[in-house]
Amino acid sequence: MKTTVLLPGTYDPATRGHFAVIETAAALFDEVRAVIFVNPDKTCLFPLSDRLEFLRLATKGFPNVTVDSSDGLVVDYVRENGISFVLKGLRDGRDFLYEREMADWNGARGAKTLFCPTPPELAGVSSTGLRERLEKGQPIEDVAAPGTSDAILAAYRRLSLDKRD
Repeated sequence: MKTTVLLPGTYDPATRGHFAVIETAAALFDEVRAVIFVNPDKTCLFPLSDRLEFLRLATKGFPNVTVDSSDGLVVDYVRENGISFVLKGLRDGRDFLYEREMADWNGARGAKTLFCPTPPELAGVSSTGLRERLEKGQPIEDVAAPGTSDAILAAYRRLSLDKRD
């Protein structure tokens, strides 16, 4: 039986932490779906098209990983696509508390969640921190998902120019 896992997130933008979870999932599961879920209550810096590009760049070395987006609920995506599990990365205890609550909600609706701790050296890496570095003009190569830094910087410059116009 083929086992498919869903890695949901906003990926605004994809980080080395996201990449570590994707890499682990790709080694453990037959098929991995890294899916950007559009949350209307969350304001993202990068438009969906850019985030999809970043995620595709980060995952291009994994033949069993596909990138997708959805504006629906995780439980609906799981049901509609025959997903076996949802996999969520954890950096620390705060992540666990939040993700456990989501896992309980999704689990009550049939979507089983597994947790994957990120490597200790990536515990401080977040999309928020990456965006803060962009705003300050600091390097991002050590926190952005591999293969994405140039695209993220180009997209950020474009967004910055658009704001000035």
